Amino acid sequence: MRPSALRASAIAVTAALLLAPAASATAAPPAAPAAKKTNPHAVLIGGNLKENAEILRSIVDLADPDGSGPLKARIAIVTAAASAARNAIDAGDPSKNNAAANGLYYSALFQSYGADTYAVPIDTGVNFPGDTYTPANAFDAGVSAEIAASTGVFFGGGDQMRYVRTLFECADAELEAFTDCSDTPAMAAIREVASRGVVSGVSAGLTIQQGPDMITGGESYEAWRDGATPGYLDDARALGYLPYGGFGFVGGVLIDSHFTTWGREGRAAKLALETGHPFVLGIDETTAVVLDRVTGKGQVIGEHGASILDVSHATATENGVTGVRWSYATAGDRITLGDGVGVQRAKDASPLKPRGASAAPREDVWDSLDGAGGVYTLRDLAREVVGSSSRTGYGVSLETGPQFATTLTRDEATAAWTTRAGAISFSNLRMDISTVG
Repeated sequence: MRPSALRASAIAVTAALLLAPAASATAAPPAAPAAKKTNPHAVLIGGNLKENAEILRSIVDLADPDGSGPLKARIAIVTAAASAARNAIDAGDPSKNNAAANGLYYSALFQSYGADTYAVPIDTGVNFPGDTYTPANAFDAGVSAEIAASTGVFFGGGDQMRYVRTLFECADAELEAFTDCSDTPAMAAIREVASRGVVSGVSAGLTIQQGPDMITGGESYEAWRDGATPGYLDDARALGYLPYGGFGFVGGVLIDSHFTTWGREGRAAKLALETGHPFVLGIDETTAVVLDRVTGKGQVIGEHGASILDVSHATATENGVTGVRWSYATAGDRITLGDGVGVQRAKDASPLKPRGASAAPREDVWDSLDGAGGVYTLRDLAREVVGSSSRTGYGVSLETGPQFATTLTRDEATAAWTTRAGAISFSNLRMDISTVG
């Protein structure tokens, strides 16, 4: 959503950018301010930012080079995951959804929080004369210097494979199942900023931050029916993944966006099992994990929650899997990646005792695109289970032939708590998936 006030601000940014000279190898970018004595961070946003003030402020604060001093955060806005603008009018209209327009929109948004910005003029194509967003800019020395002068990077949403196509150079592979990639100069500059500042992203801009076996698309039902295929697939519902992976800013986990919002628990568990990754980090819409990239310690902020799926002790069966462990952290709770992966409850949280009625069965537990979609069905079932005296819950996929069931169980390993804001979080809830017909 893009409110009219920000749209007007973005239009003003558009005019300023049109009057400003383009970055080039001969133009001198501003020097990068000295970094604060703090570890590099990531702000990982699950999708649908909704201009959430807490999330935006956390990015700007972490990018501020001198805290309360006179220097300002400078955010490099990377929007190459969006499609290339079709014409100059669309490129200059921040209400549109294309790489150039999104650059204007996010520039105005971060400027409204006191940051300077640099809209990185890189996308996947040139569709009209005078198009300033081009794939070639990933190799332009002036563009790289402007990026390097920043104190933080923000990746917008779209399709994470467009980031791969524009910011990596990869050896050809069938279905773009790349295994051999190297950085463009622009990507090298992004890494330099990330090493001393903050890297952040939403939706596709979240997913691109993992390492090997990055998901490229798919839905939970098709994932369990057909399995995973390396590459970028024509069928958007088929589970695909990129063996080389994303940018690798966050290691040790697969990453998925819009997570419990769109019932992606199933597809993420399947990909983890097939690729041999023990853990998945999944983040909901309008929610972020603010992560210290050195210590691996993070905290959840925003409206919903972040999940850790642990498949390290899961057992494959003839018709599914048993023993996946699911933890769900909400605002104020902490997340650990690296050693001791898991979630820890907020200090002011209260233990939740299972006293409620039995959890009601669900008929579209993976939020199918053919159903209501985007309604947190499995997450809500899990919350009923951890508060239920029966301690178990059950749901099936909307699709049949075959149909899949997800069973959730609160056992002796499970803990649950209520945060001060009244949200229910939990750890080590058991999840089993099986074929039922």
